[in-house]
Amino acid sequence: MKGLLTGLLIIGAISVIAQNTEPKFIKNSYYDGTSVLVNPGISNDDMVKIAAEVRPSARQVRWQQYGMLGFVHFNLNTFTGREWGTGHENLSIFNPAGLDADQWVATFKSAGIQSVIMVCKHHDGFCLWPSTSRERTIAQTPYKNGKGDIVREFIDACRKEGIKTCIYYSPWDKQEPYGKLEYNDLMINELTELLTRYGNIDLVWFDGAGIDPKTSGVKMDFDWPRIYNTIRTLQPQALISGAGPDIRWVGNEGGRGRFTEWSVQGIHLPEADFSGFDSQVPLMAANLGHIEQLQGAKQLAWYPARGGLPIRYGWFWKEGQQLRTLQYMVNSYFETVGQNSNVLVNLSPDNHGLIPSEDVVLMKTFGEYLSAMFKKNYTDGAVAKASSVREGGYAANYLFDDDLRTCWLAPEDESKGEILVDLYGVQSFNVVKLQENIVDFGQRIEEFEVDAWINSAWKIIGKGTTVGIRRLLRVEQTKTNKLRLRITKSRMSPSLATLELYFAPQIKEGPEITQNKKGEILINGNGLPIYYTVDNTSPFGEKAELYRKPFRLPVGGYVRAIAGDRNSGNWSSESSKTIGIESQPWKIKGGDESRYLADYDPATSTEFDLTEKNGGEILIELNRQTKLSGFSYLPPQGAPNEPGRVESYTFYTKNENGKWIEVCSGDFGNIDNNPIEQTVNFKDQIISHEIKIVINRATRKQTVAKVADLRLF
Repeated sequence: MKGLLTGLLIIGAISVIAQNTEPKFIKNSYYDGTSVLVNPGISNDDMVKIAAEVRPSARQVRWQQYGMLGFVHFNLNTFTGREWGTGHENLSIFNPAGLDADQWVATFKSAGIQSVIMVCKHHDGFCLWPSTSRERTIAQTPYKNGKGDIVREFIDACRKEGIKTCIYYSPWDKQEPYGKLEYNDLMINELTELLTRYGNIDLVWFDGAGIDPKTSGVKMDFDWPRIYNTIRTLQPQALISGAGPDIRWVGNEGGRGRFTEWSVQGIHLPEADFSGFDSQVPLMAANLGHIEQLQGAKQLAWYPARGGLPIRYGWFWKEGQQLRTLQYMVNSYFETVGQNSNVLVNLSPDNHGLIPSEDVVLMKTFGEYLSAMFKKNYTDGAVAKASSVREGGYAANYLFDDDLRTCWLAPEDESKGEILVDLYGVQSFNVVKLQENIVDFGQRIEEFEVDAWINSAWKIIGKGTTVGIRRLLRVEQTKTNKLRLRITKSRMSPSLATLELYFAPQIKEGPEITQNKKGEILINGNGLPIYYTVDNTSPFGEKAELYRKPFRLPVGGYVRAIAGDRNSGNWSSESSKTIGIESQPWKIKGGDESRYLADYDPATSTEFDLTEKNGGEILIELNRQTKLSGFSYLPPQGAPNEPGRVESYTFYTKNENGKWIEVCSGDFGNIDNNPIEQTVNFKDQIISHEIKIVINRATRKQTVAKVADLRLF
């Protein structure tokens, strides 16, 4: 990673107006990057020229260099099992007696994270600090007899470890007076408390969820200029992210990024300042920021992306929730941090206020993996020569000095370039790291190729598109003493500040646990012996069995498995999977193609027409009286704007008199943005022969709902 920028110039609050060929500067109030206003009907060639003029603000450069940030989701939802709260929860449930913010921060630090965001107020309107502006706060809970302040505990723990502190504040609020103009006053008052009580704040996060009345059902006129100016006045160094002008959402919540990621985006507002919510950037577009897509924008601005990676399958803790694998974490790192984005790694403290031990181990292992990868830079001692260099001190050897501001730069009239690198002897690597000098020259590189000198000839070992603040290109393990970097396409003359080489270790991934259409459980250990348990005990323990062939769990269970050798003690990481009750004996009614409801195939789905009478009912007759402790729903996968995900449900069981009795009801909050398997645990176990699930509502008020898979356990 880069060190601190040397001599960073604050570009200041300016915008450049594309007025014929002469730029004209205007003053901004809260958007500090250098943006370019676009004349109607501009040609693609001229769009390329002005896109190359866009620059980040000083705070955006600081943030982009982090790569990873931490995120903590912890509030009433931790005690209810919801992703989005109702705003009506009984505050007496909130009493995390074992809460240890020092443990949270130590876990983040073990992964190399240097800035962490704390959810201070989520959509339900409950405040984790004793706000004087509303009633539903931590002061009304049993926690520390109403004297607690978890925001204070979190920030104190961060400061002790030198971790930068950030706050998350949901603009959407399920409490009064949301929807009324006076809600802006409430936001200002609460933000003022957060920005004046706790010292320096690195970032203010505004979630975009629920701001759209299609989700919240309430139209709210936010006074964004007043809100943003309050932050800029009280904490002028703080970034404003999410529904803000400094950082945008990458478009999914699975820790994935775009292979081609532009920080330069088209804003559809003519004003120099813009709200992130009103920017009209199509955040979920697969191809975002290319020249043709910028056409029609009113201005171009520096608007970098961030991804989100909950290391469990949801943002808030739930009992039995599946954990990501180390391989998934590493892939996410390369797809976001390695592709000109940042990523937020989320931890979910449990209802005792602690990070679960398996999460702690995963984060530590993840941090150790990254440390091992970046331990040695194989360009140490290298010498570079470029095909051409712009006058003024832009030599190719600046690629190796660990300074973002010093760089190689091609002559003004060239949009391609070639750099030859003589390594210090033969080196072995599988990761190529590149960085552009975004401070002085913005983002320009569109396509590049990397060649290695192998067997007396040049061989292409990797190709990429955008670079920006960082490109980590994974290649096959390569041994060579010479490299050639060819920039084949660029927006105006390309610049390059960094070229480094690293070796990413092979991951000893845990066994793959799957369930086929027959209901059999299969475990693949890539040729290694596999030990497993089905009762949630450790696969390292005495109860573990050696896996020999597929097996069944008719009444379900929790499979944990490892692969390795008991004699050598050389083990893989652990894998786990919750297995539901076998569905083959069930009689299922409801929806179109009901046989897909429980076929163990996420690619198939059953569709329900919610406009029809009883169109949202799922009826299941089990083969016998069965103990049930919960159920899970797998929504259709794909982009967040794909239709058909269930938002609200009610679960019934039929009693001995043939009457339907409600067991539970609830909502699947955030399911469009994070379409993971949704697990519902009943308050008390039931014994049932027939159950009914009613789909009350689909997301965004759609008339069609889809179920990819349904499990009972």
